[in-house]
Amino acid sequence: MPIANHETYCRMLDNAQQNGFAYPAINVASTTTANAALRAFAEARSDGIIQVSTGGGEFASGQAVKNGALGAISLAQHLHLMAEQYPVQIALHTDHCQPKKVDSFLRPLIAETAKRRAQGLPNLFSSHMFDGSELPLDENMEISKQLLAECAEQQIILEVEAGVVGGEEDGVDHGDQPNEKLYTTPEDMVQVYEALSGIGRFMFAATFGNVHGVYKPGNVKLEPTILRDGQAAVTAKHGTAAEMDLVFHGGSG
Repeated sequence: MPIANHETYCRMLDNAQQNGFAYPAINVASTTTANAALRAFAEARSDGIIQVSTGGGEFASGQAVKNGALGAISLAQHLHLMAEQYPVQIALHTDHCQPKKVDSFLRPLIAETAKRRAQGLPNLFSSHMFDGSELPLDENMEISKQLLAECAEQQIILEVEAGVVGGEEDGVDHGDQPNEKLYTTPEDMVQVYEALSGIGRFMFAATFGNVHGVYKPGNVKLEPTILRDGQAAVTAKHGTAAEMDLVFHGGSG
C-alpha cells in the first residue's frame, strides 16, 4: 500500500484513539532494517509507523557524508517504493530532533516535502518530531508553534515532547535527569494543548517515567495515571474533542 497520506494518517490516529490501542513505531537506519520493519508489520498484519532518527539518517548517508537529512530522505524514498509491495498501511515519521538540529534536519525535510508537493508527489514524511524537552516549557512551545505552522502548511503532523524521556538514545543521554523531569504534569498537558490547538494536528509525547535503552530492574517507575489525569485536565477545560494523541517512548513505555 502507498505510504499514508495526511487523511489516511489522521484516520489511523483517530482509530487508535477511539479503540484504545497504540501503533508500534520502529526506528530504521538502513534499507535492510527498513525492509525488515515492513516485513514484520506485514507478517503481524498490523498497520504502523516507521521512523528515522537524526543519527539513523546520518548512518544511512554513510560515514563520508554523515548528513542526517540526506540519509532520511534516502530512506523515505526507499520506503515509498517498497511499501507498495505490502498489504499494510505505513506512516513515515522522524524521531527526536533536538533544538540544535532543527535547521539541519527538520526544516530541510519539511522543505523536501514542499518541493515534492509542488511537483504533485506525495509527502516525503507523514509526521516529524521536535523534541524541545531540554528547554523551559514556554520556550519549547514557542518553537513548537513555529514548526507546527510550517508542518501544517504541508499537511504534516508534528510530534512534540514536554518532560524528559530518561535513558540514552541516539547519542543523547538523559540518564542523570532528576525524577521530577521524568513525569509530565496535568498542568503541562493543558499548557501544551493551549499553545498548539488550532494551528495544526499534533501528537504529544507526555512522559510518565518511561525511559530509553537498557535499565536495571526496579529502577523504572511507570505512572500511566499521569496520562489519564492530564487528558482529564485538558478535556475538563476544553471539552472531549480536545483529547490529545499521545506517544509513548522507550522500551519501558
